[in-house]
Amino acid sequence: MLRSVKIKDRAVMSVFTPRKAWSKVRRHAGRFFWKKAREVRSDYVAAVLFHIIHHKRFSLLVGQNTFSERIMLRNAKPDPRFSILSDKYEVREFVQGMIGPDHLIPVYKVVDDLKDLDFTSLPDAFVMKATHGSRWVKLVEDKHKENPEDLKALAASWLSQSYYPAFRESHYKSIKPRIIFERLLLQDGLPANDYKIHCFRKNGKLTQIVQVHSDRFGHHKLNLFTSDWMPLDIRLVHERAPAETVKKPAQLDEMLDIADRLSTGINYVRVDLYESSGQVFFGELTFTPGAGLMRLQPPDADRQWAALFDKDNHSGSALVM
Repeated sequence: MLRSVKIKDRAVMSVFTPRKAWSKVRRHAGRFFWKKAREVRSDYVAAVLFHIIHHKRFSLLVGQNTFSERIMLRNAKPDPRFSILSDKYEVREFVQGMIGPDHLIPVYKVVDDLKDLDFTSLPDAFVMKATHGSRWVKLVEDKHKENPEDLKALAASWLSQSYYPAFRESHYKSIKPRIIFERLLLQDGLPANDYKIHCFRKNGKLTQIVQVHSDRFGHHKLNLFTSDWMPLDIRLVHERAPAETVKKPAQLDEMLDIADRLSTGINYVRVDLYESSGQVFFGELTFTPGAGLMRLQPPDADRQWAALFDKDNHSGSALVM
């Protein structure tokens, strides 16, 4: 009987170790301070607090010494034109002027009021997404397998929200909420992959890094390649797939050229493109990827990426066109 009690005591002690207790305290403290950071009035103060909480480094950001510092400072002090270029509908005019209409995904409908939305007028397959945020996307491969009321409720929830409060990316604050319905792009019978091309400019010199996602709906992998398709030994959020298993896109050279033209005069932007049926389509321009919260591994990569582009001039503009 005594031995049994000792075993139970030992089990109890193994649960309440100082390390586990401290870890629990840190988690609760992190949630508390994250909530408080979202509530502060100043976008700049919020950015500083987010950086301290997430990257566990104290910085006032103004030195812009790392990639994450530069992106988080952009959250608080964006160039005014970022709003138009981040609007998934308004940006189409800019793209058409830079590279022509052939790379724009065909649009079926754009609405800001769902009262008169008739799903029967849409094709069987389409993409529904919000124009004023990120990750508000629904792929519809067969509308007959979807409940129209559920789709309408989802769209209504997007329209009722501002993306700005989530991470205080202030250039999203002034974007008009709308829902856009586009053609569903396919590649080999599956939804087309997107290729995210980071475009850095330092003293006019362009450096491009290609970000490729694979197995998004299984064991999500993310790989980074140079413009010459050489794998980079950098981890960004997700585990990497073996580099030799990541297929080089057939239109890579065209993608790099399009990304170059769309990023002209911008010190840093990520240009998202799709490859579908031998054609390259524009996805979006992203000025604050991950709101600056993505951790680059190894940590030195955070400084190395910052060294690839000119600092933002927050008294002026990040766009020098």
